Amino acid sequence: MYFKITNVGGQKYTDMGMINVDASFYLEPGDDGYDKYIAEHFVTVPIRPPEGYTGKVDKITGEPIDKDYKTWIATLPTEKRLNPFCNHSMQFEPSVTEEEILYCFELALSMTHANYLKDDLSCKIGGVTVNQNIHYDSRKAYYEGIKIIPDISKTPKMILDSKLISDAATKVSSFKDVDFTKIPTEVVYKVK
Repeated sequence: MYFKITNVGGQKYTDMGMINVDASFYLEPGDDGYDKYIAEHFVTVPIRPPEGYTGKVDKITGEPIDKDYKTWIATLPTEKRLNPFCNHSMQFEPSVTEEEILYCFELALSMTHANYLKDDLSCKIGGVTVNQNIHYDSRKAYYEGIKIIPDISKTPKMILDSKLISDAATKVSSFKDVDFTKIPTEVVYKVK
């Protein structure tokens, strides 16, 4: 089993002083459930040229005209691709380290694999939902509010929380060049 980090960042979370990380989960030959995984997730997809679709588009929406687009897609060469068996998105505070991110995704990968074998990817362990409500709406409203309050009127906590927004943006930028596959696994498992 392995996972690939597919995205670090996301303005909606950065604006709330958090870092969003997305990952795709894959099984490898020899993993339990691999045959089922291949049967369900090995798909044939068109190979799109770098220039993309250059045919007729709707003048208002810019979307391809269905008939022309479908004809174009049908003429493209294809390839077999292994899709992930699951995708996860996690949000972290700006103080997070690469090792802590990897630890969380390693844990999620092992739990998700166990649930995949049970045909239950509803993110539950022993009947308890693993997905935690981070109170997205209330946190978003709070951060939108502190952005418009003049600094002179902010409480000390609001000032510290405002700094999380720039800290999150800085951390996201620093992670852009991190190759998460190069961080040693033994370091990951030492994180407490």
